[in-house]
Amino acid sequence: MITKINTVALYVTDQERSRAFYVDVLGFEVRTDAQMGEKGRWLEVAPPGGQTAFVLSDAVAFGKQDRVGTSADITLSCDDIFALHESLVAAGQSVAEPEKQDWGTFLRVTDPDGHTFVVSG
Repeated sequence: MITKINTVALYVTDQERSRAFYVDVLGFEVRTDAQMGEKGRWLEVAPPGGQTAFVLSDAVAFGKQDRVGTSADITLSCDDIFALHESLVAAGQSVAEPEKQDWGTFLRVTDPDGHTFVVSG
């Protein structure tokens, strides 16, 4: 029986730039940072205590240049969407005001390679 989603691969052009965004801006932690042979580096980041992680995969090493900035629709969650918005603005990120809908409040955040996520809170 499947008990959780372990990782989701995001193909990126610059692993260090992406690591900085996810760790320094969004507050994720590095779970794994190791060499994996000819495919380069396995760089896995996740929210503290989260069960699911993103693998920031070098698009060139995997022949996935056409996948940079595209992904499945992924929704993240947070405890306080307005505090998150303030911290993103303070970090110099371009982000719209949180949007209120009947089902809840959310904002969209985009990483340096164009992956866009909905964050609900």
